[in-house]
Amino acid sequence: MVIDDERTVLQALNLLLEMWGYRVVTAESEGEAVDRLSVAGETPHAILADYRLREGRTGVQAIDRIRAEAGAEVPGVIITGDTSTEGLRDARARGLTVLQKPVLPPHLQAVLTKVLREQPAGTA
Repeated sequence: MVIDDERTVLQALNLLLEMWGYRVVTAESEGEAVDRLSVAGETPHAILADYRLREGRTGVQAIDRIRAEAGAEVPGVIITGDTSTEGLRDARARGLTVLQKPVLPPHLQAVLTKVLREQPAGTA
């Protein structure tokens, strides 16, 4: 699952992840992400989300909601250009990996591989 309110970023991440062999569900907002996952009828293996989303929401809130709806601790990665320490500290406290923009593809691939490998048994 990829959530980003900038369409060009969303499309680029979708293309990149598909090139790496992942099946991707994308959304431009928290609500759209929940709706698309509901239609798909499955729990994502990981969530990549921009920190700042529409309507004053954050990627942390979106990941929390998806985890609650799925009833699973889905691994989450926050991608941000934000430097506010409080929000990023909150993200890390919730077990999320935080990546600062710009994120180079090899680094993103390594982080995604790591979070997927560290999933608790039964969540993949």
